[in-house]
Amino acid sequence: EVSLTLGKKYITKNKNSPLLLRGAGVDKYLIRKEMSQGELLYINEKKYLSNIPPSRRSHVESKRIVMQGLTGVNEKIRLKMTIIEKGIYCANSVNYLVLDKKEPSSYILGLLNSKIINYVFKKFSTNSNVNGYEVDNLPLPQNIDLNIKGRIIGTTNKILAITKDDDYLQNLKKQTSVKELEREIDQLVYQLYGLTKEEIRIVEGE
Repeated sequence: EVSLTLGKKYITKNKNSPLLLRGAGVDKYLIRKEMSQGELLYINEKKYLSNIPPSRRSHVESKRIVMQGLTGVNEKIRLKMTIIEKGIYCANSVNYLVLDKKEPSSYILGLLNSKIINYVFKKFSTNSNVNGYEVDNLPLPQNIDLNIKGRIIGTTNKILAITKDDDYLQNLKKQTSVKELEREIDQLVYQLYGLTKEEIRIVEGE
């Protein structure tokens, strides 16, 4: 939505303005409230909206799954995604998906953050970019067990509730809880795809 280079005139440090989300601020199930390098940025919304066509205004009014747009090809986890509510703008270092309203966003997020999807993405992605079209082409399960789907939704929502806590990145107990919940999702997703024990061992890197 906003180029960090060409859109400099719209960027502000006024915390009363809408957040301008950068790739470094996105992690698995998490929007970082502090940046490891630099400060949080915001956008002068009135100035920005008055200078762009209406077609580019619609996505910010949608709930979206956002992802880091650039991750190293050798990183263990290439796909780092979470959900943002409407009203947050994305810089050009963030890619995002606007979802079909038929599918719960927490279900899709749970799938995309799972080990098997990360494994497949790493096999087919040849550079450090994480492009929306590559994510669009990932193979989602076709024969869906509604019980498993419901459990993925519930577990993903539990993770999102924990990672929203202000002390999450300093609280090892909460981080351990999230890792356990992620393992639950991985096992459920393996079932959706019908993986064998041997295939699971390959994905797990054993």
